[in-house]
Amino acid sequence: MITKLYKIMCVGCAALLMVSCIDTIILPDDKTVEEDFWKQKSDVQLIVNQAYRSMLSENMISRLVIWGDLRSDELIPIASVTGSLVEDLTEINMANTQEDNQFVTWGDLYSTINYCNLVLSSAEQVMGEDPSYTSGDYLADCSQMLALRSLCYFYLVRNFRDVPYVTEAFKNSSQNRNIPQSAPDVVLANCLNDLESAEKNAILASAYNDWRRVGYFTRDAIQALMADIYLWRASVNHSAADYEQAIVYCDKVIASKKAQHVLGFGETEMPDYPLAEGRTAFRSLFITKNAEESILELQFDGTTNLNAGHGHYLNHYNGGNNSAPYLYASDIFNFGGTVYKTGTYTSDWRALMNTYDNGKTAQTVGELGGFMVRKYVSQNANYSPNSTNMSAESKGTLSDYASSAKSNYIVYRLPDIMMMKAEALTAIVAQKQAVDGYEDPDGEDVKLLQTAFELVEKVNTRSRETTIETIKWNTYNTAEKLEALILEERLRELAFEGKRWYDLMRYNYRHIEGVDYNTILAVQKDNGKTLVATYQPMLDLMKRKLGAKGNAVAAKMNNEGRLYLPISLTELKVSPLLRQNPEYKSSDDYSKNY
Repeated sequence: MITKLYKIMCVGCAALLMVSCIDTIILPDDKTVEEDFWKQKSDVQLIVNQAYRSMLSENMISRLVIWGDLRSDELIPIASVTGSLVEDLTEINMANTQEDNQFVTWGDLYSTINYCNLVLSSAEQVMGEDPSYTSGDYLADCSQMLALRSLCYFYLVRNFRDVPYVTEAFKNSSQNRNIPQSAPDVVLANCLNDLESAEKNAILASAYNDWRRVGYFTRDAIQALMADIYLWRASVNHSAADYEQAIVYCDKVIASKKAQHVLGFGETEMPDYPLAEGRTAFRSLFITKNAEESILELQFDGTTNLNAGHGHYLNHYNGGNNSAPYLYASDIFNFGGTVYKTGTYTSDWRALMNTYDNGKTAQTVGELGGFMVRKYVSQNANYSPNSTNMSAESKGTLSDYASSAKSNYIVYRLPDIMMMKAEALTAIVAQKQAVDGYEDPDGEDVKLLQTAFELVEKVNTRSRETTIETIKWNTYNTAEKLEALILEERLRELAFEGKRWYDLMRYNYRHIEGVDYNTILAVQKDNGKTLVATYQPMLDLMKRKLGAKGNAVAAKMNNEGRLYLPISLTELKVSPLLRQNPEYKSSDDYSKNY
């Protein structure tokens, strides 16, 4: 019994050790402990659960927020926060990120990857030890771990581009962990191959009627991830085939969500798609959690696991001491302003769901800015679910954040998938139209654009108080206009959900030529290749939040390499095979201008 307890502690806690470029689980070098472990079904479940649980740390959630939201035009660091934390956040915000920045470490993601690799390498032997661990159990566990590992690699590729790809499980300190980087096309191809295998043996969301329906990596979640990867790769490589595959997997998810729809689930019936009606969406998505339209959520209960990432970085009360969060919403969320320009804040419920006005008019040192994040961290929607007049609702009253540590982190939900499909359809038409001599005599491409528009319109309409100011097809009836609308609608719908930076990156890639995603940046630099310039309209969107400093910051993001984070100095020191992104200088040579 003592040996068993020691063994579990070693496996469950050693992931906290930071020993190399790959944050590993190190089992004791006493092989009898390793050999004794994989004997029972519960042993496998322990590591599967730990793989999911490793995604819940403050380090992990804060990086998802910073990488996906702060790097975009959504968030700004609070000036009143002091010390190295605000310095590192400001570096990222001002595109001055250095290799010693605490938020460019990737160890937490590799720790999750190693948990997945442990299950994938060792779980099979348990079937011969414990008859209760069936082949069905084994295949379902492998499906989840292949998917979770692929999600981690997708985050790594979108933020660092060139990363080590590891499928070996690290179990002791004697193993070689010095792994070179792979090009992103190689990593993503491996992920898609793994996801095809995972899809075949995936558990079905319909098998559960509790949190596991969206807490596990089900077939819906796997297909959502596949759609996302195909859409990303299509944008980089301008691949019509990948856009088509993205649509295929979006359709699978949409069809599955429609088939699962249950009246009385707690959401208002909407035409065609099981989406919560605008007045109830905030409560079902971010307070009750695990809403019908959700697909994959990282699960926090507020007791055994706390969402400290959201709590510290977005929560006004920041642990109950009435201090500032580390980040607040940029001025583009001003009511009636940039984000809601297709209508006013009095007609779009998301103007209240996303942010609140704290009554401040300035964003100065020591003073909170005018708009704070409500999504995720508020347990009070600040309006009545039965309200019929949004304009009568209070917009300046602070919400109650006492229970914000319970909020889940939503990875995928149905509106995200609907707009992924719309984006892919629009990009296919745009690529056709760019060819000399383009014609559409049968109007087939117009039909594709209309389908894309209808998907966006459904998402938009569900959040409107009335239908008076809904978007109109005649206003967005070209690929160029529809592409802009999709970007705007994704910002309104998915604000602060870790999506915006990646949306902007896809937008950039769709409009630039000559990207080599099969070669790491350092080798391209060795070969004398000039990295592709960034698409200026993407930079124009980025610099909106930065005021007078926007042009200077945009100038520093002038090529593909500058759109990715540097490799951490710590990782470089312990892993000689790693090559730094050539667009980043040594910390000693960096000149700060903020």
